[in-house]
Amino acid sequence: MNDYLVGHDYLAGRRDWLKRAATVVASSLLATRSGFTLAADSPAERDAVLLTADPSLTLFRVRVEMDVEGNVNVPRNALVSKEAAAKYPVRSKSVLDWEERILGFASDKTVAAAERHYHEASSDSLSGKVTRHVELRTASHYLSVRRDDAKWVLYSPDTYLSSTELELLEVPANSLAVDGLLPTVAVRQGDTYKPAKEILEKLLALASVNDSDVIGEINALDDSSAKIHFTGKVQGSVAGVPTVLDLVGKMVFDRDLMTCNWLALAIREQREIGKSEPGFDVAATIKMIRRPLEAPQRLSSIPPASPAGPDFGGQVPADRLYCELSSTSVGFTALQDRRWKMMVDGAGASMMRMIENDRGIAQCDIRPAGAMAAGTQLTMPAFISDVKQSLGSRFGQLLESREELNEFGLRVMRVSAQGLVEGVPVQWVFLHFSNDSGRRLLATMTVGGSELDSFAGADVQLGASMRFIPTDDESTDVASAKAKPAIK
Repeated sequence: MNDYLVGHDYLAGRRDWLKRAATVVASSLLATRSGFTLAADSPAERDAVLLTADPSLTLFRVRVEMDVEGNVNVPRNALVSKEAAAKYPVRSKSVLDWEERILGFASDKTVAAAERHYHEASSDSLSGKVTRHVELRTASHYLSVRRDDAKWVLYSPDTYLSSTELELLEVPANSLAVDGLLPTVAVRQGDTYKPAKEILEKLLALASVNDSDVIGEINALDDSSAKIHFTGKVQGSVAGVPTVLDLVGKMVFDRDLMTCNWLALAIREQREIGKSEPGFDVAATIKMIRRPLEAPQRLSSIPPASPAGPDFGGQVPADRLYCELSSTSVGFTALQDRRWKMMVDGAGASMMRMIENDRGIAQCDIRPAGAMAAGTQLTMPAFISDVKQSLGSRFGQLLESREELNEFGLRVMRVSAQGLVEGVPVQWVFLHFSNDSGRRLLATMTVGGSELDSFAGADVQLGASMRFIPTDDESTDVASAKAKPAIK
């Protein structure tokens, strides 16, 4: 017999067995709840259904389309006050299409590890009068997914995701959590139940869910499918910032395939202003189509090491969680951990902040320094003198100075100093980057004395990973030069 048919018959037979087992379990649950044994042909036994996803289905194709519209609330300085100083309208459309293979389950039966290949991932947005198009780079199409405590973390084993790619990939409809929305007891049409807070947390990409009154109702139930409606409010947080979501949703559970294959959500989210991101009041509509695959389309036909192996056991590899932060306005790219966010990026200056659970840890300002003649370099004594002059009365003492070449050929001078700002201890790290052609950048990192442990190593990482890239002006000059005809 054809191998495909054998596999197909096996899966179909397994699903039939699981459906029969679910009916038996449902009868037992109803009998336990009612206190008597149901007759074999009773209507209650025939109608009660335990909607159980088939755990043998581990390979899926998923497509998500999301539309967002609303307002973004921007403060003057979130470190000082979270009061909105300006409000901008925002609209965006995103499409994500990927195949996904589940590699293992945790002890609580939720997914512990998975792998994805993105066939498509892009968004087009309008914020105020600024348009932006973002799409996943080809190098980032293959990603690993790992459970880290209560959440799933996406990372690339081959490259480093950029901050814009991380934003693009985080949508409030996680395919790995969809089956968890099913009721855990036998149900009939018209029954209601409450999805667990932990499942809503994972589905909606929240750091925590403090309260939820979301109710699921079995709206329709027949031999082929179950249709479930959801309504309610979720109060939670993202990176320590409070947020409230009002949601209405519909989900279809395919009883023949024994999996949730369609989900639609309408969400209104009101998120407070955070120290690394603006607040917003937006309405989003999300549609997800999810279907099992018989064989991989772009993923390898051979799964990677088992979840018990080094690739999937324990914590997410720390070296894979760096984020690529870039500025074509200033002309640099560097790797920092995901707590760093680009706050300002404009002509002549970029500013990043390290934020953890809405607590400001450090700030880094990067700006071009005047070019020097090719082959000449600023000396360390001159750099130390510049540091002292820039700090003025705030300067207390010099802590360290050193000089080295990073792996990208940049000369890096590093000077750290400490002092007082309005009586509060502060530490500064100044990094001077230069190359042989005379191009220079200056990075100033500021960290409060109480946050040094959290900051530890951020300056070393910036120095080691800094690279110069063409600025917008340089790219325009090159493009113009290519467009001009040669003069004969």
